[in-house]
Amino acid sequence: MSYYLYWGKAKPADEGDSCHLLPYHSLDVAAVGWHLLAPERPLTQRLSRQLDIPPDALRRFLVFLLGLHDLGKFARAFQGVARPEGVELAPPIERLAYTERHDRLGALLWQARWIDWLQDGTLRWPDRGLDRNARRQLSETLRVILAPMFGHHGQPVEAGRLEPTEFFGHDDSASDIEAARKFIAAWAILIDIDWQCDKLVSQEWREAFLALSWTVAGWVTLSDWLGSNRDHFTYCQDPMPLADYWPIALERAELALQESGFAHPPEPVPYAGLASWFGGQPVTPTPLQREAETLPIGDGPQLFILEDVTGAGKTEAACILTQRLLAAGHGEGLYFALPTMATSNAMYERLGDLHRRFYAAASRPSFVLAHGARELNEAFVKAVAEEQPEDRDYATDDMTATTRCNRWLADSRKKSLLADVGVGTIDQALMGLLPFRHQSLRLYGLARKVLIVDEVHAYDHYMQTLLHQLLAYHARQGGSAILLTATLPHGMREALAEAWREGLGQAPATLQEESFPLLTQVGHDLERETPLATRPEVAREVGVDWLTTEEQALDTVMAAVEEGQCVAWVRNTVDDAIRAYEQLSLRHPDPERCLLFHSRFAMTDRQRIESDVIARLGKASTPDQRRGQVLISTQVFQESLDCDVDYMVSDLAPIDLLIQRAGRLQRHVRGPRSAPMLAVLAPEWSDSPDAQWLKRALPGTQAVYRDTSLLWLTQRVLRELGAIRMPDEARTLIESVYGRVADLVPDDLQDARIEQHGMKRVAVSMANFNALSLEQGYLRHPELDQWQEELEIGTRLVDEPTLNVVLLKCTADGELALCAEGERHAAMLSQVKLRQSQAEKLADLPAGFRAKWEALQERLKALRFTRPWLVEADSDCAYDAQWGVRFSRDKENPR
Repeated sequence: MSYYLYWGKAKPADEGDSCHLLPYHSLDVAAVGWHLLAPERPLTQRLSRQLDIPPDALRRFLVFLLGLHDLGKFARAFQGVARPEGVELAPPIERLAYTERHDRLGALLWQARWIDWLQDGTLRWPDRGLDRNARRQLSETLRVILAPMFGHHGQPVEAGRLEPTEFFGHDDSASDIEAARKFIAAWAILIDIDWQCDKLVSQEWREAFLALSWTVAGWVTLSDWLGSNRDHFTYCQDPMPLADYWPIALERAELALQESGFAHPPEPVPYAGLASWFGGQPVTPTPLQREAETLPIGDGPQLFILEDVTGAGKTEAACILTQRLLAAGHGEGLYFALPTMATSNAMYERLGDLHRRFYAAASRPSFVLAHGARELNEAFVKAVAEEQPEDRDYATDDMTATTRCNRWLADSRKKSLLADVGVGTIDQALMGLLPFRHQSLRLYGLARKVLIVDEVHAYDHYMQTLLHQLLAYHARQGGSAILLTATLPHGMREALAEAWREGLGQAPATLQEESFPLLTQVGHDLERETPLATRPEVAREVGVDWLTTEEQALDTVMAAVEEGQCVAWVRNTVDDAIRAYEQLSLRHPDPERCLLFHSRFAMTDRQRIESDVIARLGKASTPDQRRGQVLISTQVFQESLDCDVDYMVSDLAPIDLLIQRAGRLQRHVRGPRSAPMLAVLAPEWSDSPDAQWLKRALPGTQAVYRDTSLLWLTQRVLRELGAIRMPDEARTLIESVYGRVADLVPDDLQDARIEQHGMKRVAVSMANFNALSLEQGYLRHPELDQWQEELEIGTRLVDEPTLNVVLLKCTADGELALCAEGERHAAMLSQVKLRQSQAEKLADLPAGFRAKWEALQERLKALRFTRPWLVEADSDCAYDAQWGVRFSRDKENPR
């Protein structure tokens, strides 16, 4: 009798094409894995070196095991899920219920029978004379290397205490276990498995495999996804010898890989100078870029930390290093990780066609944007469907190979890191460390890449802890990484280098250099710290002035407006920004030249405001557009937009954020202007402040930055230096706040400092608790089962959960509609993210609209797990396109 693989939900019984004989699906998946592990591929060669197995033997070994991934589907309990007519199949056994997933049943069957199969020749094991210790070692190693195969649905599985008799049947006409045995025996002969006997009884080799098992699990998952695609692997209902089907499967797998972008890795080309990137136009590299061009590329995994001022060309320097690493065989692609979606969008457009310069002209590297709102990025949406001029011979109603590849990679963020070139948030990479299903797919994608992390200083202790683990894992897998920063404390640089060396199994690096700018290179027995110069154009001095009241800040802004300058006031909270905007709008002679920008706008308005800010204050803005413009903003201005202003006011913030904000001050060359000046709104200076020192002047700021010692230290160093001088005093500025300065902190601020240090330790502990123990390998540990579906584990630790709130309106005929109704992606554009306590202030949806809301959710999947808000039915809170969300309705015109 034949055993079949049933696809999806039950279909009508007369659909004869609803089955695919199980052994042939197993070979489909194995054929994909066979091509992905071609001996010439860099990842195969890397695995070969680390596992000490020749590439061809490694491929046959792992592909044989991959062919066993669906062993659990031989269970009659699974086979009885559906009974399509017209196909002769093993009869069902009513007492066997399908109560466990087939992946776990595969682990169960292997656990129960592998010794029998070893002894009776099924597995073609060459040496059956194993002593007790060797058999124990072999048993554990086989459990380790089969775990990624059986865990092909995104998480490890264990057989536990299940009994085969509960799921595998034996009757007069068929035996499930015997059918599985015959398949394994035929498959072992066909693939000509090369058992690595000496390796499999070695604990040292097993530990080496454990370190790589997450990448292997990702390879298995990708092979299963592609091998299950019915567009390429059509149902096979007619039995044939496996040897006859294997060439068919290999041919279909090759086509599947071509259309999904995995047939051939793009071919890197040597770096030939910046001019080669920009059409042959002469380009003078910055000192940092020159060092990136000339430093020796060592052997093995390497970490580079690039520290330089804004505008020094760190992105291009990272790209230079990346191209050199790719050309030297240190990866197949790259992933550029950034702190926010906005910065990711900007980098995605900045890379544009530049990434193509890293590869031969005939290569077509896939290029994907990876974050939660990428569907709103028009450049990405256009690129997904873009057809390349070299794609030919397609019918007018058919998609090109490039289009198919782009769409396949873009249809799920789980696949984003599989693209040859990716840009996105750091979260997409960190998710590989957390017990999300299919996280191994992310790690598999990263294993093939140079990882670039921008603004590495910008992450809190929770994310830093996860980043350290990611770097250690990436080094262990043989990858390389490049970290970019303008304001990195020495201790943080040491910790990053230590994480890398830990992944290499080496002692921590001993970094001593205090210069800035600086390029640090760390690898196997490699430590280089290279002080650099800065090109004169980006060296700058920003004077610092002090304001002590909001009224002073308002007067200062209006004085600059009267002089025809454009001004930004960066506030630390949304409520403070709204209040300042309200007052400035009343005082400004032309209120239309006032803009408010913060995070409490629906996405549709946020996009509109971003475009407006860029038009008025961006690089291409004209003097007429800029004259008298005022932008009141929160941190979103400093984080994302390539804009600049003539004069800036900022609420007091930690020194690294003030440096970042000052980077938006006279950023572009625009002719004669007065010397750049940053006016800081802060409490009256005190050598001995009390605990309420900050709260009395800026209560909102203290709610955001609870370690008031950081702000006092910031104010202290800026008062001493009188300016922000970059790069000359960069180290002094940063280390005076984040270095060994505890003795300088006044007594009344020590409690807040100690409390925040305690919170930092909690954040580190939480990150360590949430993260998978990657060094233990792709195994399920029942005593510490992190793979519970109900756990909500994030890549960022927040004080309070957030909710996506959907802004709704009532149409003339009484129907419920989205606030962005009629626009593309209206469901996403109508949302705003609020803290849970803020969302609770909004009025509940009136009872008469609940059924309509449920129907709307059913129709639009982007509305799942969101909270509805019918704005017009809320008498206490309000929303409008100019102000965003406000939590106390002002009945009168706010002006």
